Amino acid sequence: MNIKILPQGDRIRQLLTKSNITNTNINTLLREKGVFLGNNEKNDSIPNLMKTIVSPNEFRELYDTQKNKEDSIKLRTATIKCKKGIDLTSVFAEDINIKQKIEEIYEYQPNFKLDINPHPYFEDDKVFYEYKIERDNLLQDWTNNKSYHKGAVIVSKSDSGNLELTVEQNSTSKETHIINELLTKEIRNILESKKLIAEDDDFIRIKFNDFDNSSRIQFLYSFARDFCIYLDFKSITDINVMLDENEESHKDVKLFLDEIDSLKLNGKVLQNHILLKNNSYHPKLIFAAILLRYKFNIDGVKGVCTIDISFPEYISRRDENSELQISINFNIDREHRKIATETQLRKKLYKFVERNKFDSYNKQKSQ
Repeated sequence: MNIKILPQGDRIRQLLTKSNITNTNINTLLREKGVFLGNNEKNDSIPNLMKTIVSPNEFRELYDTQKNKEDSIKLRTATIKCKKGIDLTSVFAEDINIKQKIEEIYEYQPNFKLDINPHPYFEDDKVFYEYKIERDNLLQDWTNNKSYHKGAVIVSKSDSGNLELTVEQNSTSKETHIINELLTKEIRNILESKKLIAEDDDFIRIKFNDFDNSSRIQFLYSFARDFCIYLDFKSITDINVMLDENEESHKDVKLFLDEIDSLKLNGKVLQNHILLKNNSYHPKLIFAAILLRYKFNIDGVKGVCTIDISFPEYISRRDENSELQISINFNIDREHRKIATETQLRKKLYKFVERNKFDSYNKQKSQ
């Protein structure tokens, strides 16, 4: 964001009142200015911060905090088996005309435009299709009436020895998810046209209905540990829970559960919650999302990491074909923020997340 004025007063209020800017963000900045409040609520902290002089660097930090939370990268993966070994550089040598594909699915001009048609490039035996879109947000405030979102589809051969491809979808908005689906479809068409897959083969994705209620909880709970050399598991902080009306409640919690439809648990150490620890309760419970908190130390860069694992379409519209989605976010300690970016840290961590995901999926999926 490039601005020629230093926002103060009501203009800074527009940014501070957004839900993406937390009480902690505001009060941390106030404490750095020597202002300490007994109350942590925004009704008290925002007026005080509006009266101070916010430097360009401080405003940039607040704005980036908001944008980082808006643009949290959401990761989805899919695999497909190929008939024989392939050379990625020869199979994916041609561009995919996604601009044309977008025009075909929209009757009218969409509210976004593709920056450039993604040209494939090759790195570490992977094919990258990366792009950026500009989206109009006419109802938003002056700080972001246009927003920019990146997306990517990455194709790689499996290192397990099986002839598989993995498509990683990095989606930061609804529109980039649409483009990713178009890219994925065209990648499959390329494989079919080159006789590398059968006509009826398609990408295999981890879906909500791959599990029963109990195994889905065990799958999600498999991340509640130190599954990676870089992470120190601290707690489960959020769980989205619904109740399966087709299952009888366990007698111990029947009176409690039968009177509610769904609940969202928030806390510091939810891994110790009775509903999670007692397997007898699991058949009645539908876990659709879980948020886990870790301390991280990646090559000397330290901070707090959260991993959000969910089936978003099931949460929003009870779609049992909902695909698994993972979002990894970092809060880097202040003294380490210039050493590494979130993108660099995510790249280091992601392969461990994927390994744990597939190991647990193979153990827990319904037969």
